[in-house]
Amino acid sequence: MARGWLLGSVVAGGVSAVLLVCQFILLAHVVDDLAFHGCTPESEVRVFALILACLAGQVGARFASDMMGTQAGLRGASHVRGQLLAHLFAAGPVACAGVPAGEVVTTFTEGAEALVPYFARYMPSAAMMVVLPLLILGVVAGVDGWSFLVLACTGPLVPVFMAFVGYGAQAIMDRRWRQLSLLGGSFLDALRGMKTLRLLGRAQGSLERITHLADAHRRTTLSVMKVAFLTSAVLEFFSSLSIALVAVVFGTRLLAGTADFRSAFLVLLLAPEYFMPLRTFSASYHARQNVRAALDNMGAVFALPALAQHHGGQAVPGPGGAGSLSCQALGVRSPDGLPVLHDVSCDFSRNRLTVLTGASGAGKTTLLYALLGFVSPSAGRLEAYDVFGQTMPLENVRMAWVPQQPVMIFGTVAQNLRLGAPDADAEQLRNAAAQADALDFINALPNGFDTHMGERGSRLSGGQVRRLALARALLRNPAVLVLDEPTAGLDTASALRVANAIRQCATGRIVVVATHRQAMATQADVLLHVADGTVVVRPICKETVA
Repeated sequence: MARGWLLGSVVAGGVSAVLLVCQFILLAHVVDDLAFHGCTPESEVRVFALILACLAGQVGARFASDMMGTQAGLRGASHVRGQLLAHLFAAGPVACAGVPAGEVVTTFTEGAEALVPYFARYMPSAAMMVVLPLLILGVVAGVDGWSFLVLACTGPLVPVFMAFVGYGAQAIMDRRWRQLSLLGGSFLDALRGMKTLRLLGRAQGSLERITHLADAHRRTTLSVMKVAFLTSAVLEFFSSLSIALVAVVFGTRLLAGTADFRSAFLVLLLAPEYFMPLRTFSASYHARQNVRAALDNMGAVFALPALAQHHGGQAVPGPGGAGSLSCQALGVRSPDGLPVLHDVSCDFSRNRLTVLTGASGAGKTTLLYALLGFVSPSAGRLEAYDVFGQTMPLENVRMAWVPQQPVMIFGTVAQNLRLGAPDADAEQLRNAAAQADALDFINALPNGFDTHMGERGSRLSGGQVRRLALARALLRNPAVLVLDEPTAGLDTASALRVANAIRQCATGRIVVVATHRQAMATQADVLLHVADGTVVVRPICKETVA
């Protein structure tokens, strides 16, 4: 865990601080003996060895502190990314649709990455800012009271000044993160719609907008750097002034004979190190401001309501799989509270293909989301029954979903299929492809399953992409298969092939399809029509038009 690495970094830094103070005490002792007490270098060999040992230990401890701090940062960022991803899965696609994709990407990349310097530099520096100055003050207090008074009075000026500067710098950092989110979202939208922008002759305008956002982000970043440079300059001024004051006081007292050389030399060695952790902390303070701004973006993601039910986590062993799903007076509301479905009562049975028809906006997709657990019912309930008619937990029902626009990554056919089952072997891939009527065209590709599909499956036709998405869903061996408009945008021949493939998948499972296409409706065993927020059963007819 990051906590252990961070604690180790702080402990190693503390050891380094102790060895540094010991090294200066021994050095002051040697110089005083050699210069004023007539000792020879040979008589101080043991002390020289101790100084070298302290130096080696101090360097080693400092190195270990840096390494453990870096590990804490990397593990912390990885943990936060995992938490973000888990929460997005828990929220489901319906809730996630309310957050811009560019903002989510920026949060996952820049936001999580900002945690690395925070744990690696800021947290250890904050600890050292307390440990080393207090240790030095304790040593100086036992050596010289006036020097202790000077350092004790000037040291707190540094964090006080940093607090005043921090308020202004935080506002600039917040603005920088907002601009970065806008820049990331605009760039992602431009990439997605580049083909459309070029067709409409608006590509240059989009590039100009991205250029403007990038320039605004650059100016804000430079503003942050200006504040950082100003802070460092002022801290250097205060620390130099304090060290000079200590030196003047000791010089006057040495001339008056009221102070000894060893004490003066030791205090002058320790005074710069007293302010060093404060300057280091100041240099890493922007990492804290960066994290605070990033946490606001993360808060928007974590604030998404966890509406999704965890369906299909484990398959039910043996013959007692899901036999049917039953909606009983089901009601669903939109995120703004408007009723979408009300008093929906219907059944979805195994070995039957159930097709939902209806006008756009009637609630077909909402009903699918309710079955999948992406939205929570506002009224009624959804029940699952096994093949013996006994009630079973919804969590034990393995489900798979093929959305209206399946996502294909830049990779091979096999890599895209394995998104549904990462451990699937070659035989399982072939079986799933055969069930989805995709094996023939995959074998006809130049490299078969190892053929690269291009960006978003650009090297394949729309019908081939839909059948691959179906094969990917079948790799999970779901008890319930849900498809949203699987033939939308396809020509008649492609739509018929996809419809026939879906029809074959109904054996041994519950298959629910929402569609506008006649080719899909004519394959149905049960035809449900969604209108005005309710569902009615329609008779199967070859001439049915949704």
